[in-house]
Amino acid sequence: MEIRKYQELCKTFDKVLKNSASTPQIIANNYLHILNASPEFLKRFDLSKIGKIQALIRFKLISIVRVFQSIFDGAHYYTRQEEAESKVLFVSHLTNRRQILKDNDAYFGDLPNQLLQNGISSSIVLINHAKISKNQVLEGWSDSKIQRFILSSSLDFISEVSAYFSQLKSKRQLKSILKGIQIDEVLAQDILHNQLSSNTFNALRVARQVTDIARKTNAKFIVTTYEGHAWERLVFYYAREFNSNIKCLSYQHAAVFKHQHAIKRPLNKKYNPDVILTSGLIGKDIFKQGQLQGSKVSCIGSPKHSDSSLVKGKNQCCLVIPEVFVRECLSLFYLSIDYAKKNPNQNFIWRLHPGISFDKLKSQSSILKNFPNNIHLSVGSLDDDIQKCDSVLYRGSTAVVNAINAGLKPIYYRQSSDELSIDPIYTHKEGKSIVHNQEELGLAFDRDINAKTAQSLHDFAQDFYTPLDVRALLKLL
Repeated sequence: MEIRKYQELCKTFDKVLKNSASTPQIIANNYLHILNASPEFLKRFDLSKIGKIQALIRFKLISIVRVFQSIFDGAHYYTRQEEAESKVLFVSHLTNRRQILKDNDAYFGDLPNQLLQNGISSSIVLINHAKISKNQVLEGWSDSKIQRFILSSSLDFISEVSAYFSQLKSKRQLKSILKGIQIDEVLAQDILHNQLSSNTFNALRVARQVTDIARKTNAKFIVTTYEGHAWERLVFYYAREFNSNIKCLSYQHAAVFKHQHAIKRPLNKKYNPDVILTSGLIGKDIFKQGQLQGSKVSCIGSPKHSDSSLVKGKNQCCLVIPEVFVRECLSLFYLSIDYAKKNPNQNFIWRLHPGISFDKLKSQSSILKNFPNNIHLSVGSLDDDIQKCDSVLYRGSTAVVNAINAGLKPIYYRQSSDELSIDPIYTHKEGKSIVHNQEELGLAFDRDINAKTAQSLHDFAQDFYTPLDVRALLKLL
């Protein structure tokens, strides 16, 4: 997508969201919240007629499933521990089965336990993306001192029906807003269709569920992860509806890209966080430059921080780290496999995001059926792979931060000159190569970076994820 079209789309959607007539039901429309310029995210705005029909069918099927779930299991959430009051309510995510074996949270680390050691009680709400059964999940934390709540994929039957009719009513209001700002008819129809999409209803469910738990635990502070999704803004709104004194904090745990939008865009004050917590000094600087009106910015660090020194491998080997999407995997893998076939002395390690497997990739592409001996599929940890390599080929993966922290030479693959950047370390220029093809990739491999440049990359990584600091959070509480 061209930068001009992207900016126009952001501007148009913001007009709808910031309109004085917009209700929480309209704010829930996930289609209106543009996160970033990732090709995987932006493809939703360029669906064919068949794609739109498939999306509509998918929504109707999901709606039927949710209704049946609400009839047979009307619980909004599940908890195995005895429900008790807690001052702080963290809203986190369950993305894989391995998390239930760990007491530290995948996003907030050991912050809840550190708060407890300082006399502040807390609970964790988990949005279940992994489709793990409630019994399996709750069994994993049965001995934890931190109370956990697992959100159900549906509300009770009455609430589900009520939400549907409420959205139907809001669709008429939304139509009036769209008519008033006179936008393209096709785009207006897409926005209206998404007012009843599964993603929109899910945003409403999560906000309702989290608010119920906040009320149950008598929480004084809510801390959500923060990426720009509709549900985050709705959590803030509905929490303030039941308790005007509650403080809403948002945690920027992932990279903030050059063309990140929703995370930096202010809405009505009720939907904005009181404080934006950042995972490092880089994120803090970005938010300070475009600060949301009325929102403070504070750096509390990240569990992803690593103190590792410069330990890059001496081998002529490149670590390839795509994002979780199949198309992104194939983009980097095709570039590297073509180069590997012509240059047998250059080795590559293909490493997948934890959310995808080589088996899944095999089911959707033939690229793994025949590849040269100088390409190796990762079987170890990220640190193990980094120690075997001297360079890293990436696009939108934040694993590049770990790589440059250890001294690897960063090589960003930009597929075309007009492609919007999804480089997580876009603010740092020194020592980085940007390539468009195999010829430029070869030049990047031949390019040396001196000790001073390697140190500047390492220092940047140290600022990107700073050590998790409970004291910074305690000051806010």
